[in-house]
Amino acid sequence: MDPLGTVLGIAHVIKRGYDLYKGCQSATDEVQAAAEHVHSMVILLEGVRSDLFENPRSFVHTKTDPARARTQNLKHHIKMCEQSILRMEKLLNKYQTFRKGNVSAWNAFRWQEGKKEIAECKLDLVLSTVALDVFLSKNGLNVLWKLEDMMEQMLKKMAPFELFQADVARNGERRPRLESNVTRTIVASLVLARLMRTLEQYRRKKSGKTGASPANVGLGRRLKKTVTRVNSGFAPNANRMVLLQNYASNIVSDAVPVPPPYKTRRARTPSPDGSSAAWSMDVAPPRPIRRSSSMHRLVGKINANITQPQKPAEHYACWRVGIASLAIGPKGAPEFLRHRRGQMQLRKMAAVLKESNASAGRYRALDARDNRVKRLMDSRNEHEKKKKTGKKWYLVAARVMSRDPGKTGMVTVEKALVILVRR
Repeated sequence: MDPLGTVLGIAHVIKRGYDLYKGCQSATDEVQAAAEHVHSMVILLEGVRSDLFENPRSFVHTKTDPARARTQNLKHHIKMCEQSILRMEKLLNKYQTFRKGNVSAWNAFRWQEGKKEIAECKLDLVLSTVALDVFLSKNGLNVLWKLEDMMEQMLKKMAPFELFQADVARNGERRPRLESNVTRTIVASLVLARLMRTLEQYRRKKSGKTGASPANVGLGRRLKKTVTRVNSGFAPNANRMVLLQNYASNIVSDAVPVPPPYKTRRARTPSPDGSSAAWSMDVAPPRPIRRSSSMHRLVGKINANITQPQKPAEHYACWRVGIASLAIGPKGAPEFLRHRRGQMQLRKMAAVLKESNASAGRYRALDARDNRVKRLMDSRNEHEKKKKTGKKWYLVAARVMSRDPGKTGMVTVEKALVILVRR
């Protein structure tokens, strides 16, 4: 039995997410900034459909009490995502209406009464995506962080080669000799050489045989035989794979720096071979220009960049903080749950939170004086002090996500999202 009604229900939400993503991409900058958060939400919803609804071994199809409780939580998170999509759709419809009528009307709307509405719509997308991602992470389905962490590690390894990316020739000008295909060939050869070295050092492993001796085991140590093999029920999802590929491409395109504008070089000094009429016999001709090898120049830059790698000056981290309070009596101790995301994504989330906090009340926008934020910062700074790193954690943005009074109203749970930065 499907606890959310039918599988068509989640499919309808995903379809609206696809349409909203395409609409935000063709909108103005304020609305277009929400396209990435919609993209992340659709990836999570596709994972819910393929890994939970279409998987007969997931907790959705289990009839135990803990499984029913988790299913109800999943239903609540999907409802939050649907509401945030509907709210963003209304804002997109307003933009399209203003664009058909008068563009200046949209400019007046986004800088006056619509400024708060735009910030709140993007905040709803971020908070609902974070809530669903935290729920899936508890069940081992944290797809976003795995992809973002893998892309960050890959970009760090490719960082030494950023200096040698050929600039694109602009205004129809020819590419100079310094930026020829020699650079690309050298970089490709270095990457292939490193790959061949890794493959040569890879230890192949074979499953062990009964009574096998070291002579017939093969290369490397033996693998232990599995006792049982149970089908997990997971099936490939072509739509999610396309979304993940586009998501990874966006991460790379945002991380790669924009090449500097092309600057024309001065004309090369003519060679004094005696055949040119520009030089007379009375004036001494200039000496020939000595050009260094491209290989020596590139290898020197690579070695200098590898020996002295640039360390990130800032490190962002995100926590979900929950605190319970009784109807009569003091509040309980706050509980902190680390939410792992990529550094680039955390910066964008912090920008959305700060934009929304500028027009929010003091009960929703938290500052460094709040007890929850203060405890979190003190614990992290104490940890840095013990490690003697010389760095300190600072508050970037914090916002109350939700307040749940429960069924009886005796215990109220308040959840907040806190983003810190270490400098």
